Formats: sequence, structure tokens, C-alpha cells
Amino acid sequence: MWILRSIGGVDSVGGSSLRAVIAAADYLNHAIPREDEFLAGLGRLAAAGLVEFDVAADRYWLTVAGQSSAARRRGTFTAGLAALPEPPSTSPPPTLPAGVFSSAVTSYLQGPA
Repeated sequence: MWILRSIGGVDSVGGSSLRAVIAAADYLNHAIPREDEFLAGLGRLAAAGLVEFDVAADRYWLTVAGQSSAARRRGTFTAGLAALPEPPSTSPPPTLPAGVFSSAVTSYLQGPA
């Protein structure tokens, strides 16, 4: 899955920044995910136990299960989401503070960090 591979494609030890995840997504899929796509994928991946994240620290990383899964999964964002279980209805969807996603996209588009 695109978001799974994007999160795991940068820094599997210390986690990746949102900017780095966006850059990896663009490299892998030749497209930058929309914020709602990213958050939907992140929520489902987290509910499936494949990723963890700390928005305040700007870090996104794969769990051990996610590392194994990222190596096996290929395909489109939509196909990858369809293969994941729906998050429990009691789990609030992940959110980002206003402007964080667009700021990371802008930073990525402006060039090397």
C-alpha cells in the first residue's frame, strides 16, 4: 500500500517526518496524497497495527508487523485500503493541527530540507 510504503520508506528506526512521508509517497506513486487520503490511510493502518505515529513529534513509523507487511504489499492506495480492516468505530480518526499537512507539502515542493 502506498501510504504504508511511504511511511516505511524513509527512516524505519527513528520514524519519518510528515514531509519525508509526503516525499516518499510522491516518489513511489508520482503523486502527493491529499490530507484526507493520508489521514484515512493512517487511521486504517494504525487500527490494523501496522503503523504508529506521534503528531506532536512529527514522527510516523512502521510497527514490526508493518515492516513485514510493507515488504509484501504493492498496488494502489484504494486497493491497499480495501485490504485493511475498518478501524473500530470507537477509534477517533487521526487528525493534524490546521495547516500542518499543507505546510509539509509546501516544504517538500520547495526543495531539499
